[in-house]
Amino acid sequence: MTSDAPVPAVEAVEETTAATRHLCAGVHVDERFRDLVIDEVCTAPHRRVAPSYGFDIVPVMRHAWRAATLNVLLRVAVIGATVVPALAGALPATILVTCGLALLWLLHVAVLLRRAESEPRLKRGSKRRGLGSAREHRSLMALLITWKHAGRLKYSEKIRAYRKIGTLALALVVTGLIVAVLYPAQAFPALCSAGAIVASCLTVGAVRQMTLNHILRAPHLRPRRLSARQRVADAQQRHICAVYQRPRHCEDEDDLTRFTLFGDESPFIGAGELVYHWNPPICIQLLRPGSDEAPLHECEHPVPPFQAHELVEYLREAVRQLDTDNGEVRLPTHVRDRIYVAETDVAADRGLFPAHIDEKDLHAIIDTPGSKQHHFLEISTPVEGAEFVATVLLRVSLQGRTLSISTAACVLAHTPRSFQYAEEFGHNGAIAVVWAALREMVALPKEIPRSWRIIRYLYALGKSVLLPCDLTMSPIRNVLIGTRVSIREKAAQAWSKIQLEKSDILGRMKTIERRLLRAASDFLAANDVDNSEFNDRALKIINSGIFNFGDNNTFSNNAVGDGAQSGGAANQPAGQSSQGSGGSR
Repeated sequence: MTSDAPVPAVEAVEETTAATRHLCAGVHVDERFRDLVIDEVCTAPHRRVAPSYGFDIVPVMRHAWRAATLNVLLRVAVIGATVVPALAGALPATILVTCGLALLWLLHVAVLLRRAESEPRLKRGSKRRGLGSAREHRSLMALLITWKHAGRLKYSEKIRAYRKIGTLALALVVTGLIVAVLYPAQAFPALCSAGAIVASCLTVGAVRQMTLNHILRAPHLRPRRLSARQRVADAQQRHICAVYQRPRHCEDEDDLTRFTLFGDESPFIGAGELVYHWNPPICIQLLRPGSDEAPLHECEHPVPPFQAHELVEYLREAVRQLDTDNGEVRLPTHVRDRIYVAETDVAADRGLFPAHIDEKDLHAIIDTPGSKQHHFLEISTPVEGAEFVATVLLRVSLQGRTLSISTAACVLAHTPRSFQYAEEFGHNGAIAVVWAALREMVALPKEIPRSWRIIRYLYALGKSVLLPCDLTMSPIRNVLIGTRVSIREKAAQAWSKIQLEKSDILGRMKTIERRLLRAASDFLAANDVDNSEFNDRALKIINSGIFNFGDNNTFSNNAVGDGAQSGGAANQPAGQSSQGSGGSR
């Protein structure tokens, strides 16, 4: 199975950014994030890898397998400590070890129950990122008690749960004592098995912390030799084409108070949360300068004086100049071309997703209005080691003697603090290795109920070995190749939660936007096109504030001006009004 090679139009990810280091550390400290990387990237050859913005996915894949290996070794030690003595004919030793592990698990459940008392309402795990352990806590509690009132525990339920824990603990202790009295010679093998578990915990914890120290200090995290799947993922993260997933068809009524061009799900997979777009796009008739009084057929250009790709090339060179300044005034920008294709269109016409796109093909896509290959000029600017990445995407269309320009902006925010612990004081170095080993041993009760996940990792390993490294270049019946998940987006903070960095990010996007508008105005003037209307529209966009930038802003029941009164909702039927409603004068 052949895989597409990197396209020169896309800039390669060379330096190891802070975002790459944090994501590599994240697969070691967050098992849910690690499973996401393994399931959606390492063992999903039938789906395209999302474009990478400010990070390299190859070292993240490598460390995901390493982190999974460490967890598997620890869980194998736990299972082996109970199974190996039984296979060797020392069944009483197995019973003793099993009783000890069960007591540790009951201790873990009691701690969770105590935590549920201090926090009556367990917070739900983040639906947006899929990180957290609230679901695991609820599943453990369900083994002992019945949940009612959305997680609020009654006093009788607490007493009943503690009684069950105490009864089970007493039964385990009595069983262990009886076995130890009847078979005193089996105590030594049981102690050896327990020692093996403790040694495994200390070793895994120390190795994991040493790996985090290496991630923090290593100049390069990218491996010298890539596996077949890593080479495919590397090529796909750099490829000029991105295959996005269209939302499923639904018959729900649209929310009339929300104005967006792209719906609830952004098609710009990997670029982050969509925070801004021109609504509607700028549409300018191609009129000659100084012909306002003349009829339309005399003042317009029957044949456009330029092609769409010429404007795109002009804008590309204008934005690239921002990256050539010296000193602190330089605005780092990465300008590239990006083509978005819907996965359903690719399934119907495989020619929409070629393995290679040269400059001639790119110009043909830009100059073809209404094409299913949607071209965008992509300008990205990283902040704080790519922990924040702002991306402005501009599309140009020339049709019906009219120029249409639309823009969207996406933001990738910082990763969770748990991904960045290794950089904080006391969380790296030799002492941190010792503390990590001890923490791993203390966290052993949490690992006991997760031992079954060895099967999951063996299944993932089998998929990576048996499946081809790339299944996206050849059509397969009933298989869509669109990207489902971007690991960078899943680990990013929500745009509404960003604080002081928000003004810097908005300022950078506004700077890029103003330069694009001014360069487009100069291009129109140089090609004998009246740019007065374009300048008026551009001025409104530049001076716009809350209506274009920011979060989901909703304005209702507002009154502006003398004698103005607020009315009902925009989608409220005529004749209906609430009692007591009115605007302030």
